[in-house]
Amino acid sequence: MEEYFRRTRLSGWLDGLGFHILALILCLGWFILLWGLRIASFTAGIALYRLVLLVRRKTRDGRLKRRENRLRARIGGELALERLMLAAPDRAHFEIAMLLSLRWKLTLLRTGDAGVLCVWKGEKTLVSFLQTPDAVEPGQVIALQRAAFLAGADKAVLCAPGEVTEKARERAAHPLPVTLLSRESLITLFGSAYPASDAQLVALGRRKKQSAAQHWLLSALDPRRARRYVCYGGLLLLMYQFTHLFYYAVPGLACVFLAAACRCARKDPEWI
Repeated sequence: MEEYFRRTRLSGWLDGLGFHILALILCLGWFILLWGLRIASFTAGIALYRLVLLVRRKTRDGRLKRRENRLRARIGGELALERLMLAAPDRAHFEIAMLLSLRWKLTLLRTGDAGVLCVWKGEKTLVSFLQTPDAVEPGQVIALQRAAFLAGADKAVLCAPGEVTEKARERAAHPLPVTLLSRESLITLFGSAYPASDAQLVALGRRKKQSAAQHWLLSALDPRRARRYVCYGGLLLLMYQFTHLFYYAVPGLACVFLAAACRCARKDPEWI
């Protein structure tokens, strides 16, 4: 979910500045091409630029609302998919079958360890959820085909949170047809049914902050940085000896402390 946090305030400001510059150039250029370098061209270009900004401002609320809905659906779909991978197998099969019944006309018959037996388009179908983010292998497709055959199903549906390999798609065509739903399809289905709430967005933001802090700590206390810290600290303390300036001693001691922390982290990695 890191993609939802890549946009910073500076990037948003630069995007807005780029839009204003491009819109102004296009508006002025249009009338300059029509009328040449005249005062009327610049006046009409600026007027058209102001009209473009007015239309953009009027439609901003709708665009932001649509973007927010897409973002909530995407995050909610991913969170629901993660939660389902940790649920009990029978519950995971049942929830995915109920979700598919909102889009397809499924009639649920019974739930088992291998999946949920349903009736879809007049044929018995075994709906199964694969609780692993790894890529789908042909062996997993064969196992579902065997389970569907033993359950008396005519076909099967395998919902996979991971990628689907080409060999798995080839195996899904025969001897018993298996419909493979990839991660993107599942996120779309879950997102439309369970969009992210405000509480989930807040929790996701806190998780991002904790993850960034841990990443910074692990990077700063990387044992491979110990020699560099010692070198910088020694040079700064040497400058302090020659100049007797206090602002050389503080970063020098900080570098020495970081070098010692890196050494301790290498001996006991869990200390970090």
